[in-house]
Amino acid sequence: MKKLILSSLFACLLFSGYAQPNPQRRPPPPPEDEQLEGSRPGPRMRGGPNKERKERIELFKIQFITEKLALTTSEAEAFWPVYEAHKNVMKDILKSKSEDEILLQESILNARKKYKTDLKPVLKSEERVNKALKIEREFLNKVRFEMNKRRGFQP
Repeated sequence: MKKLILSSLFACLLFSGYAQPNPQRRPPPPPEDEQLEGSRPGPRMRGGPNKERKERIELFKIQFITEKLALTTSEAEAFWPVYEAHKNVMKDILKSKSEDEILLQESILNARKKYKTDLKPVLKSEERVNKALKIEREFLNKVRFEMNKRRGFQP
């Protein structure tokens, strides 16, 4: 009986030693003030923290738009400040006017009209301006399709 009790006690001690974290394998998590903004505690998802993922998507978007619109260097230098200004205006509209749907839609329409007039001197043709207006939706559809494909959903 003594041998049974001693062997079970020894086994419990042995297994509890293996249950302790190995400091050489896993570094302790950084303090909260050192964590990346936008990252969340817990296990990381594939692809890294959200900030890195957003930056990669933004770079892909720039490449996608540049290729689809066939922007030259001089056109790209003029196009991207106009695009960024429009993007900032749209963010402000979505933040401030989301309570009233009619006012929101009206503000978005006015912002898109201004964006169109701002793009006209840069892109020089009505066809390219219209393509620029549609390209954001096309990019979002492509990203959505790719995400679904990676998750295993069939279109």
